[in-house]
Amino acid sequence: MQHAVEALTHRHVERLRLMGITNASVIVVDNATRRVVSYVGSADPTDVPSMGQVDGVRAIRSPGSTLKPFIYALAVDRGLMTPRTMLEDVPVSFDGYAPENFDRTYMGAMTMERALAMSRNVPAVSTLERIGIASLLDMLHRADVRSVARQRTGLSIALGGCGIQLDELVGLYAALANGGLWSPLVWTANAQQRADTVRLISRPSAYMISDVLTTASRPDLPNGADVSADLPRIAWKTGTSYGRRDAWSIGYNRRYTVGVWVGNFDGSGNEMLTGSQ
Repeated sequence: MQHAVEALTHRHVERLRLMGITNASVIVVDNATRRVVSYVGSADPTDVPSMGQVDGVRAIRSPGSTLKPFIYALAVDRGLMTPRTMLEDVPVSFDGYAPENFDRTYMGAMTMERALAMSRNVPAVSTLERIGIASLLDMLHRADVRSVARQRTGLSIALGGCGIQLDELVGLYAALANGGLWSPLVWTANAQQRADTVRLISRPSAYMISDVLTTASRPDLPNGADVSADLPRIAWKTGTSYGRRDAWSIGYNRRYTVGVWVGNFDGSGNEMLTGSQ
């Protein structure tokens, strides 16, 4: 698998170079054992002009929208909503902070599941305001997400206003795949799986959020494939940071969680860069 992921990453970045996008990082985790079964820090470690010796798995980058599922999961556990709860996607201001949607439009009333599947910004920020930033930070702390703990954050954390590592993010999504239970990643072949598991969210909440994340359309499939009864169910979420500097896609099924970051290690943005693509 390591060789396959290295080859896929290299080929993908070679295509993206035509658009001025020069690097990618990938990590694959076995959900049952938490073992890291594939780790690609960069597309080509020998590519000096593209800073190929940077380890993108451990680089602290803006997560874009990838923390939204956990905001809604915490709200579900608080009894504040279910996937069918109606939320408002309208202009709003929180003490001067006025979040906008990616397309700078508003859709009015919509269900939570639709807001999450479409990754609408305003409902996510409004939900974070209801549960409190401290609730999200506490969950991240219990999941040993140390990069965020060292930063001053506000409601913009819902839209990527913080920094996180790819391995930390994949660890969070592996917890969703395991019914809300988090445990540390296992990095070496001879290491034992640690027993210190932490419940981040309830099993029903993890199930509901995962079910919503399977409804997002996948750009890698041919037209009409998403209605096939034989299509494997993949829960996945994307993110694009401010200025289009970071593109993320995190997906999981029962067996594996896969995290991908795409961008430039010098921090430059690119108009062609979006997580959903």
